[in-house]
Amino acid sequence: MARQRIRRIVLTLHLSLGLVVGGLLALTALTGSLLVFYVDIDRMLTPELVVPAGQRDGRMDPVPLDRVVQALREAHPQRAGGWRLELPHGPDHPIMARYMKPEETAGKSFAPLMVAVNPYSGEVLSSRFWGRTAMTWTYDLHYLLLAGDSGRMVLAAGGIASLLILASGVYLWWPATGKWGRALLPRIRSGFVRQVFDIHVLAGVYGLVVLLPLIVTGVVMEQPDWVKPMVERLSPLTPAPAVAPVKAGTEVGADAALAAALARFPQAEPRWVEVPAQAGGAYHIRLFQAGEPGWRFPKTSVWVDGGGTILDLRDPTRWTFGDAFFGWQHPLHNGECFGLCCRILVAVAGLLPALLLVTGVVRWRQKKRPRPVAARR
Repeated sequence: MARQRIRRIVLTLHLSLGLVVGGLLALTALTGSLLVFYVDIDRMLTPELVVPAGQRDGRMDPVPLDRVVQALREAHPQRAGGWRLELPHGPDHPIMARYMKPEETAGKSFAPLMVAVNPYSGEVLSSRFWGRTAMTWTYDLHYLLLAGDSGRMVLAAGGIASLLILASGVYLWWPATGKWGRALLPRIRSGFVRQVFDIHVLAGVYGLVVLLPLIVTGVVMEQPDWVKPMVERLSPLTPAPAVAPVKAGTEVGADAALAAALARFPQAEPRWVEVPAQAGGAYHIRLFQAGEPGWRFPKTSVWVDGGGTILDLRDPTRWTFGDAFFGWQHPLHNGECFGLCCRILVAVAGLLPALLLVTGVVRWRQKKRPRPVAARR
């Protein structure tokens, strides 16, 4: 009797949370599926982000980064702050530069100016603001619900509720001893009612392996401060570098700063070069080392002053457990940690919450429908 009561409570919890939070989970999952291939889709929608074939066929060498910085400052002379340069992903990709705090989007927490530069000529190809393109708008919808910090809080709470949906669903599905083989057998029985139920169960059970880490990493990235105290109990976290402000003066330039970083990590691949403001500062170089979970946003970092001296560095090969925990969150969330196959798996998994929502609602309406009463004799 007590077991039946617990089951009814869990079923009510599963149904209520599914109806309330299911739409939010489906929305974030569908937008996440698009963002797995964010760069590729953005290039399809923006032809200016594809470097002309005649300039990438090996007859032209990339221009120095110092020339790229000069082109950016000439195209935007009123912007005296620093620029973040994302180096090309391939021969037909531009250098993507970000000016992090433009006046035009000063009221937003993250809305940089994005400028594409031809790496072979130094020509500025396009200038766009974050949030005013299809894919960056989708990113803000996925990460912030277009509502800033309030959206992050809603998404984190929704993620926790989604974990309860998964846990309650597993409890309701959990087979009795000796029936595991039949329970795990992927089958869809005849009849619409049974088909809806079977699709719902199969999507939840088999999708759990992917959905669980996606939801957990999503919550951690939305509210890392909720998790840090628990992680620090297990392992220390390496503090952020204390790089003292560097006054303007003799600057070695972006190319020399990158060379200094590569001299420290000669086998690494350069990914980002953050150029300081014209008023002075330090270069921040981000490199990718083999074995790092994330390729686009690697964690190997070197800070170089204007004289070419290394001020500080971070090496993922020396991570603590706590560093590794947070360093793996984003690569796990978008699937890049295990290559293209994992990214495709994550993109497909993003369709499952919508399927679970639809089948769950249909199943709920089926159970609400009054059953026909047998005719009286």
